[in-house]
Parts: sequence; structure tokens; C-alpha cells
Amino acid sequence: MTRLAPLFSLSLALLAGCSSVPEVAMRESAAVQTAGYPALAPLPQLIAAAEAPSRATSAEAELAARATRLRARASGLRQLPSG
Repeated sequence: MTRLAPLFSLSLALLAGCSSVPEVAMRESAAVQTAGYPALAPLPQLIAAAEAPSRATSAEAELAARATRLRARASGLRQLPSG
């Protein structure tokens, strides 16, 4: 069975390469054709924006703190006498 997997993958790739893709007429709207180029930003400004702390960083810290609290709570619950 494991010998057939590469052969099957190869034959599937070959069959996909033989299929014909229909032509798609893509037309740009007038707004796209007359739109200007986007403004370019200096590289140091882009690097500073990428390195700035984001909401994801604070959310990650909040999630880690919550996980720590839940582990402490679970540990406390395990120590309670059952019955």
C-alpha cells in the first residue's frame, strides 16, 4: 500500500496537468484603470510598525495568565478531599 501512494500522487498530478483550463475574461473596471499608485512608505517606518507590540501580543499575555490561574485552581481542586 505504501508503494502505491507515490505512484498514485504522481499519476494524479499528471492528470491534473492534462486538463484544460477555460479562458476567463477578466476586465478591470474604470475605477481600477484610473486609480493612482499607492503611497510608498519609508522602510524604517514600516519596520517600526512591524516591531510595535500589537493586540495579539497583549491577548497572548492575557491568555497565558489565564492558563496559569486555571492550572493553580485545578491543582487546588485536586487537593480537596473527595467524598
